[in-house]
This record gives sequence, structure tokens and C-alpha cells, in this order.
Amino acid sequence: MSYLFFKDINQEKFDEFVKHHEYCNLLQSYNWAKVKNNWDHMYTGVYKDNVLVATGLVLIKRLPLSFCMYYLLRGPIMDYKDNELVQYYFDQLKKLAKKDHCIFIKFDPAIHVNDYDSKSYNTLEN
Repeated sequence: MSYLFFKDINQEKFDEFVKHHEYCNLLQSYNWAKVKNNWDHMYTGVYKDNVLVATGLVLIKRLPLSFCMYYLLRGPIMDYKDNELVQYYFDQLKKLAKKDHCIFIKFDPAIHVNDYDSKSYNTLEN
């Protein structure tokens, strides 16, 4: 598996991916960063074998003492059933966050709870 993480996906590729994904959301569109113009931002994405498979508009709020927070409003956009992809994306994002003195990453993807069989991973021993 050859994943590559980027923090500067161009607008055409970014919006094309978001627009055609089942989790499409205006709040993850390229131009949403212009609405949130008091935040910094980066356009992250993951390529797998030269195909874009994940995107995330990361809004960056600068905080006192050179710290910041990352916020992916209704994102990132990806297949959350692909555990390897999810792990890779967040591992790479955490590396960037550490360099940026980010104290936390907030994300709230618009996934539907009923899309997942909670019985398969929420097990309790009696």
C-alpha cells in the first residue's frame, strides 16, 4: 500500500473529490477557508497509488504562547471503513500538528452512525 500525504492539494482536485464523495459538505469545500478568513488553513489530502482518496480542510486557530488548534469542520472526507487510511491520515496530521505546536485536533465528520454495525466493535464481556 503506498499512501502519500499532502498539505497543499489544489482547488480543482480538492473540490472535485469532495463534491463526488458520499460525505460531501460545504464546510469541507476549498472556499470555506475564505469564509473563515480569521483562521489559517491547509488543504490536506492522501493519495493512494496516485488517486486522491481523502481530503481535509484544516482550519488553524492561532492561540496565545505560539500554540494553535486544528479544526476539520465536517471532515475529513474519506472512507471511514478503511481503517488503514484513517490511521494513516491522522498519523500524518498529528506529525504536522506537533511541528505547529498544535495542542489539539478537533474533527466532526458527517458520518451516519447507522452506517456502521456497532455490534461488531462494541463488545462487552459479561
